[in-house]
Amino acid sequence: MATATMSVQDALWLTMDRPNNLMVVDGAMMLRGVPESEAVIEVFGEVVRKFPVFGRRPVKAGVGWAWEDDPEFEIERHLQRIEYDEPITMTEVQAFLAQQRATPLAKDRPLWVSFLLSPVLLSDGSLGSAAVSRFHHSIADGVRLTQVMLGMCESDGVSVAAKVQRQGAKRRAEPPQHPHSSVADSVLHAAGDAGSAVIHGVGGLMAGAAHAARHPLETVSHAPDLAVSAVTAGVHGVEDGIELVRHPDRLLDALEVLGVENFRGTNDLSSVTKLALASSPRTVWSGEPGTQKALAWSDPIPLDQIKAIGKAAGATVNDVLLAAVAGGLRRYLTDAGAEVDEVVWMVPVNLKPFEDNLPPELGNYFALVFVPMPLDVADPAERLQVMHHRMERIKNSDEAVLTFGLQRVVSTSPGQVAYFLTNFFANKAIGVLTNVPGPTGLLTFAGEDVHQVVGFAPCSGNQPMTATIFSYNGHVTVGFATDAQLVPSPSQIAENVVDELAIMGVEVNR
Repeated sequence: MATATMSVQDALWLTMDRPNNLMVVDGAMMLRGVPESEAVIEVFGEVVRKFPVFGRRPVKAGVGWAWEDDPEFEIERHLQRIEYDEPITMTEVQAFLAQQRATPLAKDRPLWVSFLLSPVLLSDGSLGSAAVSRFHHSIADGVRLTQVMLGMCESDGVSVAAKVQRQGAKRRAEPPQHPHSSVADSVLHAAGDAGSAVIHGVGGLMAGAAHAARHPLETVSHAPDLAVSAVTAGVHGVEDGIELVRHPDRLLDALEVLGVENFRGTNDLSSVTKLALASSPRTVWSGEPGTQKALAWSDPIPLDQIKAIGKAAGATVNDVLLAAVAGGLRRYLTDAGAEVDEVVWMVPVNLKPFEDNLPPELGNYFALVFVPMPLDVADPAERLQVMHHRMERIKNSDEAVLTFGLQRVVSTSPGQVAYFLTNFFANKAIGVLTNVPGPTGLLTFAGEDVHQVVGFAPCSGNQPMTATIFSYNGHVTVGFATDAQLVPSPSQIAENVVDELAIMGVEVNR
């Protein structure tokens, strides 16, 4: 019976399952028809042939874990067809997926399952079906699992995976644009360059991002002293400085007053300070999550109008959507009489090129950045500019390098230490926000056109929600998966985000 060693990163996700927060990535594709069972089996059969982990179960191997071929593996054990007497609504599809998010995957078999629900009343009023898939995070990170899901589809009769493979081969045939052979080397080289940057007015405060990547806990532990020294060296007093380091982006505002602007080392200082001192403010969704979950997503939203808004404001599509999410959360808290100035999201960042991202063993290879989202700005245009400014700071920093180093520390730590460190960093954010720029054209799955795609990352620690922004075929879907006890109405947040986009100028169907 064949076995394969499970990496420490993958094993960390395997052992992070908790009854109130399962480490499962959940996705759904709404289809314009109902595919034949044989066609669905054929699609998943190809996935198992390409990625053997889909036919393997987790087993203990000494002090670690391994993947072992399941002797009783049959694709049909992982596929379930559910046919209703009457068409179900999109709300009922969402309720089904929410119920699944509270259901653990069986550990005595490969860690995935898929359902085909039909008939389903789609958002445009037509009848179709919903393909709901659940993959454990130990198999791969969300970026790779999304690629697996999209790789099951075809575009113009050719599989998306084949098209990506061709594009990758073409790129690899071209002269390299960077002197480094691996992405990891490139990232660490960038970190080393950042370490030599001069920070006007606060020179010498950072040891350099390369040191941070190799010694993340040491760097984080020194962040409070570094940050307070940076501010108190200028126009602010000690008390003001301590207040500023609790809000790292306000710290950057203060440093810019000193003439420190757009320097990578300064942005790295903000990143380290966020990791060390940021905390999720207590509000209506604070508390310990339960086992019941809730979930909702929007109808497809026109992407070209969002692009136009971003272009007019000198911002990106991502900036516009994040500003709308901030506005939606602000409305939700205002209605509850529980406003806060800012929330922080954990946003996954892929560390490998798209074309090189699907080795047979899959696995986890990503970092997280902490994105502070302003909720104290009422004007949508002003909020967009603030969001754009904050995203630019993160892009011009080495935060992904530092958090990747932290993930390596966590994954190699003893069980209780890993559990503590995971919760320590998870509880600094309200949840995980994924933004997937999917295919721009129409896809088919098992012979049926794909109408809409969504996917949700798991929560960890005491995070009350996770959010998704998924672009596909000229439209965007925004959704929230929440703890039903702490955030019982994610549909309200999704509607609020759509309302914010409407205020910004996006024409949405009601």
